[in-house]
Amino acid sequence: MRSCPACKLEFLDPQPDDSVLATIYGSSYFLGGQNDQAAARRSQMKTATGQLYVDILTALVPPAAPTLLEIGCGHGEVLLEARRRGFQVTGIEPSEPAAATANARLGTPLVEAGSIETADLCPESFDAILAADVIEHVRDPATLLKRVQLLLRPGGTLLLVTPSLDSWTRRLLRSRWLEYKIEHLYYFNPASIRLLLEKTGFSQIRIQPSRKVLTIDYIWRHFERFPVPLLSPMLGVIRTVMPDGIAFRHVRLPSSGLMAIARKPAHR
Repeated sequence: MRSCPACKLEFLDPQPDDSVLATIYGSSYFLGGQNDQAAARRSQMKTATGQLYVDILTALVPPAAPTLLEIGCGHGEVLLEARRRGFQVTGIEPSEPAAATANARLGTPLVEAGSIETADLCPESFDAILAADVIEHVRDPATLLKRVQLLLRPGGTLLLVTPSLDSWTRRLLRSRWLEYKIEHLYYFNPASIRLLLEKTGFSQIRIQPSRKVLTIDYIWRHFERFPVPLLSPMLGVIRTVMPDGIAFRHVRLPSSGLMAIARKPAHR
């Protein structure tokens, strides 16, 4: 791990090669179990978090049929919620199985499997772009944001969510922070993400802690996959004795991340 002495950005150097990352982004990448019931619970939880994102976007975009692109849309939960509220939605998802699931849920092929760099999308065609838990995975964050700039209409909005080095979980767990994963190539704080957004042409930047809807079961599974001495065994004991009705209950919590809202300038 290396860091920038000026802005405190942290990054992996060298980065893992594509074959290493491919083994990570498999069918078992998503937490919460692999059976149909577990998948349904995970989807409901993702939908609840997606509702928080759509609430924010709804207040920032034109009221008449705004266009939304979600980068890394997974199984399409956020796109379904946004479409329900009047957005015209498009998605990009690197996992072909996940993209297929999203399209099946949407009932029409609105999600393209691939990356934002290679997707066949028209410039200046979106009022809003959402990238939640994406930028930390890409090899070149600046290139990603330049592509976002190209695809946004003048005055369009970017909503970006990423783990934050200034989060309460990072301060608590330090080197044992659960976001320190081999597939996370960059780690931002408010200063470094603001600097990157400014350098790639964004304005009206607002940064705040992010919130997610989680369950005790999901949190336990996270600590089980990424063990922390004492804490992981303690959560395991708690989960063993906790009734499922409580363990699967949705709780809105401050997460490990930051949320950045930024605009593409309306005039060049």
